[in-house]
Amino acid sequence: MDKNYVYLPIEEVETKGTFLKAICFKPKMAPIVMIIVGILMFIPRIFLLALLGMFFIVMSALVLFLVKDYKVLDIFDQGVLIYGDKEAKLACFIPFEDIKMWTVKRDNGHDTAEFTLQDDSVIIKDSFEVDKAYRTLYGLIKEKEEKYMKAQKAREDQLSIPAAMENIRNRFFKK
Repeated sequence: MDKNYVYLPIEEVETKGTFLKAICFKPKMAPIVMIIVGILMFIPRIFLLALLGMFFIVMSALVLFLVKDYKVLDIFDQGVLIYGDKEAKLACFIPFEDIKMWTVKRDNGHDTAEFTLQDDSVIIKDSFEVDKAYRTLYGLIKEKEEKYMKAQKAREDQLSIPAAMENIRNRFFKK
């Protein structure tokens, strides 16, 4: 790929297609649900349950009001607009045909969306809303999703009996 994606000021970035979804860093629904659960914990009038409810309310309020939210990426029907900084002043638009593979990873509360481009460069973006990104991207370009590609390859690679026996021997009888 001869294109080199550079983050430009957002005013200079040309996007293609219609806007579908904005993915931000901070979760929106989870803190609200936890505040409601915290309030419901006061109903039984049990001290420890009320204390736990107060903890839920305080922690959720801290997330809602103190954690800064910023745009991570915007999904269009022709590509993805990836923001380069937390102020959303820099961004680059990557068309779907330039994306070789994409995946969403969840590791110990650290959720990331990873895009591998045709030149094997990788763009990684952190967000707590990666599920929204996954559903939208899977609907648009599921054939480039990492797990989907591995499943397709596994379907194409039919295992013969000797190859299966060799895999079993290698797995259970390692030297």
